[in-house]
Amino acid sequence: MQTRRQLLKRAAAAAALATLAPRAATHAQGRKGTLTIALPSPPETIDPHQFRSVLSGSIIGLMGEGLLTRDPVTMELKPLLAESWRNVNPNTWEVTLRRGVKFHNGEDFTGESVRFTIERAITSKLNTLAKLTWPPNFGQEVTVVNPYLVRITTKIPDPMVPARLAAESMNMAPAKGLAEYAEKFVTDRFIGTGPYRFVELVGTDRVVLEANPTYWGARPASPRIVWQVIPDAATRLAALQRGDIDVMLNLPIPLAANVEADPALRVYAELSSLTHGILLNARESPQLKDRRVRQALNMAVDRQAILKNLFNGRGQLLNTVTGRNVNNTMDPGPYPYDPARAKQLLAEAGYAGGLELILWQSIGRWTLAEETAQVIAGYWDKVGVRTKLQVLEWAEYNKRSGTSQFKDAFYYAFINGTWDASYTVQRFKPSFASFRYFDASGDLLKAIQDYEQTFDGKRRKELAAYALKGLHDEAVWVFLWQLDQLTGVSKKVKGFKIRPDDVIWARDAYVEA
Repeated sequence: MQTRRQLLKRAAAAAALATLAPRAATHAQGRKGTLTIALPSPPETIDPHQFRSVLSGSIIGLMGEGLLTRDPVTMELKPLLAESWRNVNPNTWEVTLRRGVKFHNGEDFTGESVRFTIERAITSKLNTLAKLTWPPNFGQEVTVVNPYLVRITTKIPDPMVPARLAAESMNMAPAKGLAEYAEKFVTDRFIGTGPYRFVELVGTDRVVLEANPTYWGARPASPRIVWQVIPDAATRLAALQRGDIDVMLNLPIPLAANVEADPALRVYAELSSLTHGILLNARESPQLKDRRVRQALNMAVDRQAILKNLFNGRGQLLNTVTGRNVNNTMDPGPYPYDPARAKQLLAEAGYAGGLELILWQSIGRWTLAEETAQVIAGYWDKVGVRTKLQVLEWAEYNKRSGTSQFKDAFYYAFINGTWDASYTVQRFKPSFASFRYFDASGDLLKAIQDYEQTFDGKRRKELAAYALKGLHDEAVWVFLWQLDQLTGVSKKVKGFKIRPDDVIWARDAYVEA
């Protein structure tokens, strides 16, 4: 991980060496023919259901579509490939489908597409993101009533079905076009219904999309979108300053001032839905089984000072397992920064002489994350928690995280795939398959289970509040923050947004000539 000073030096050097790039071709209507967006890493996949990162999901979401979507500003549920939906009873939903929609291969979108998609994404043996946004234990079954009406039944009541159908992990797939891929992932094509079609994936260099001329909806804003992979942030910034690219994703906070100082550029800032925290293994680490130790770890860290000094105040403190901007969330209030009380709690737990912990961090995944881990370890050391830092490359780190392999503590940041407190709260059920580090029990577990099956809006809020307060009091994480997501954008770019759930909304974006 580069320091603030190193980033600034690299940016200056890259800009000094830059030469002017040739102008891109201009679209006939006063727009450039290509919108170029630079991202730090290539998509993990182009399969509609395999992806994990929000960057990959944003690219795939231009080519594929779900039954429902969310408004890019308000996050309200909106129909997309569905015309309407209704709840028949607690275990049954009916969805009326849009007619006249075709996949990129010419195949009609029908109820068979819905059945194939849900079976592939949820009930197959594939390791898909949909199994997190809509766990298979709900017992989903799809009945095709007629080509444009499907009935979805679940074994247990599920008020979240519309939100789950709007998740980026539920892109509709063609039953015929991907028939041979029902139990394996696609690596060389993408067949969706979206406003853009797949052109090429050039190794780890770029992904190219072109407007779908037969799209059922409004004409795409840009004829072509190139997702250019530029791993180094300073190099991405130099490309933006030269005009080689139009949008720079993942703008590091230390480089934001460079963008703000350029009259041709602007900083696009949106509070990220990513919830950052230190996950604590209360199931296997002997010390962390004691709630007092977990509470002490929270009280030992001056989060406000870190947010101010390391992140320039660009963010908000997090006080439970869900962000401040999702449905049915609540704020139980912070753990105070109180090192004296932290030491007292450790002594009460039998660790007056201190204890040892391993804190894991991923290399280069999150902005200033390694520096953050070092600072937190320093705070813990001051109250007697001798902390050993360990780092791993992201692929292995993410694998170990999700399969519950870290024994002590590790840094992680969660998206919210259903825009509801349920997405993170569900992870504390003993039956949940991944990220299992704390098992809720008693009244807390009952509240979580009831919350997932309750339809009444008022009662859902009450149950969510009880669960979130309980998880806060149990100190299941060291709660950290939500950070502003910064993007460098040319002032010629219009219509570019990042949805509150971090999805890059590029379908309305274009570049003025």
